[in-house]
Amino acid sequence: MRILKVFFSIIFIFSVISCGLPDVTGITLELNQPYITKIIPGNNEITVEFQSQNSEPSFSGYNIYFGDKTNPKKYKLYNQQKALPTMIDKGSDIIKKYTFTIKVGSYYSTNNTDIDTLRENDLNNGIPIYVWVGAYQITPQLESYYYYDNFVQMGTPRPEALNQTIRPNNNLNIEGRDLARLINNAGVLYFQNVNNTSMMMLAGNSLYDVVVPPENGYGNIDLQVKANRLYLIKITEGNNAYYGKIYVRSVNGISSITADYCRQTAANILSY
Repeated sequence: MRILKVFFSIIFIFSVISCGLPDVTGITLELNQPYITKIIPGNNEITVEFQSQNSEPSFSGYNIYFGDKTNPKKYKLYNQQKALPTMIDKGSDIIKKYTFTIKVGSYYSTNNTDIDTLRENDLNNGIPIYVWVGAYQITPQLESYYYYDNFVQMGTPRPEALNQTIRPNNNLNIEGRDLARLINNAGVLYFQNVNNTSMMMLAGNSLYDVVVPPENGYGNIDLQVKANRLYLIKITEGNNAYYGKIYVRSVNGISSITADYCRQTAANILSY
């Protein structure tokens, strides 16, 4: 009797499968879509920070794309071996953080066949670029589904000056525009507003802590210069606003400071 029950159970299972239910071994699962957490502009380059988790057996890494607002996938970036994925990685059960810099000399293609290297005119300062990151597997070839909303992010390259020594009574100038003037007032160093500028001060660890400039909150008073502080600058010209920032690495008594600074060359761009 027990043998008959087993026999009929096998027949039942076979019948269910033969009635059209999918064979789960043939289902292709969608790769998890990476999420861009930050885009850090640089001089003719941008750095993309993103998070993702993929543990599929054939997962191979991540592809990086960029372009303009209407076509963020115009440029497909290749790794140093001129192959895909852009970033080679292994599967993981935990969310991991990644960083990739799109810069002059990186390999790319716009037609999936001809591979070239990026030049400065592909990453012009002051011109916004739009970035998308896709999870990728080689066998069978598969990429995470392309989403625009919430997954395509904008960044705008801009000029910068790093590790500069500035002495009192000198302006911090980049590409012909003054950001602030360093002054000595009664033995204390201050940043003084110049040329229609206003500013604010924040605690920070680098020039890149803030990459999206606030539109409001700036003031016209002189601000004391302190190490490990980030000074955000707004330059107003008519109806246009230009944004810059200064990071003070060190204050060397009252003789000088060491600082990094940059500015966005395009008007009303909230990326620097």
